[in-house]
Amino acid sequence: MAAITDTERPQALGYYSLKLFSDTHSSPLVDPPKLDEALPGFPSRYDGERVWVGSDMVAKQDEWIVALTDQDKAHIGQALRHFQGLNLGPGALNRETFPLPEELVKRLRTLTHGCYEGRGFAVLRGLDPAAHSDEENVLIFGGISSHVAPTRGFQDLAREMVTCHVLSEDMRPGSKEQNLRPAFTNGRLAFHTDVGDILALFALDVSDTGGETMIVSSSQLYNELAATRPDLLAELGKNWVFFHSQDYYSDGTPLITNTASNQLVFQFSRLPITGFRSQKGNPTLPPLTAKRLEAMAYVEELAWKHAFPLPRQPGDIAYINNLCLMHARSAFDLDAEGNPLPSKRHLVKLMLQDPDMAWELPGHLEWYSKRLYGPNREDGTREETWQLSVKDERLPDGRIWAGSGALSNG
Repeated sequence: MAAITDTERPQALGYYSLKLFSDTHSSPLVDPPKLDEALPGFPSRYDGERVWVGSDMVAKQDEWIVALTDQDKAHIGQALRHFQGLNLGPGALNRETFPLPEELVKRLRTLTHGCYEGRGFAVLRGLDPAAHSDEENVLIFGGISSHVAPTRGFQDLAREMVTCHVLSEDMRPGSKEQNLRPAFTNGRLAFHTDVGDILALFALDVSDTGGETMIVSSSQLYNELAATRPDLLAELGKNWVFFHSQDYYSDGTPLITNTASNQLVFQFSRLPITGFRSQKGNPTLPPLTAKRLEAMAYVEELAWKHAFPLPRQPGDIAYINNLCLMHARSAFDLDAEGNPLPSKRHLVKLMLQDPDMAWELPGHLEWYSKRLYGPNREDGTREETWQLSVKDERLPDGRIWAGSGALSNG
């Protein structure tokens, strides 16, 4: 099948669509065009632990799940009580105010190394959310995470909020007027990256059906693009309008970047282009060419091909390198007609960075680190806002809207 040319005008990508057209789609070419050489500044292919396919990771769970012992959980409970006794706000959570034994800290640091230097993700297992209040669970999440990666990123345009509660709002009165982002529905999420180094997701509860967090190696996608559609890979390496959400973007940035240490950074989202439900795509973005729409469709196809679902148990904390992995979500708790059902699925999200292990990013990406992890006060200090719970008795139905004020690329 011949590649789509830039003179053609394809139908717009839909948020959920895997195909660019209804009757044809991007596919490996029988005789793919060859690049004269690797993309400037990139290797011809990536190797190492960050290159994997989902089927291999399913068989290696013992290598990336760190299980807490009963003694570990007792120490975490002691750290929580210690912090509570200090009468400090949650923004004061750090390694000193949430002290843990050295042996446990060493195991938590293996999560950090797994994210930055290994396969790009790890899971901490064994917490029991039912044993604590929502507020205590979020404090435990923040306290443990301060040992994994101590700097928390802002998740809202105002650069204040560091927590985000991820629940479906599909069943709430007024949801159609809220212009929900996909993350706050029962539907599937397309593959994307958020903004930040390490995406941390704490499962307070899980859905009855579906709702798995899917992850995929961006380096694996690069290698397959290089082998099957190098023309589309070259397109991703050109300057695009670099979008992170429908609310802001910067001009002239490639979607793929290679760091000085040969680390692939792949930043990607289709939401600003496709929009979602009644909310159209970002009108300030210039229209994409057919070639770029084709590249976006093929990336999504390859991502679902090579991804795998992280196991889901209440109490799991997934740490995911957002720079080198993409993530998505399967649909959950739907009836036979595909309509949303009430769901108890509830994740809490942090965006983290370890300054000692953070990758040295090229200049065109420095802005995002400063925006997320830099000071937010004129005197050069940081002040954080935490939502310890979605419950709020002052509101008609007793809780806040999930993710209110937070940004999401999916």
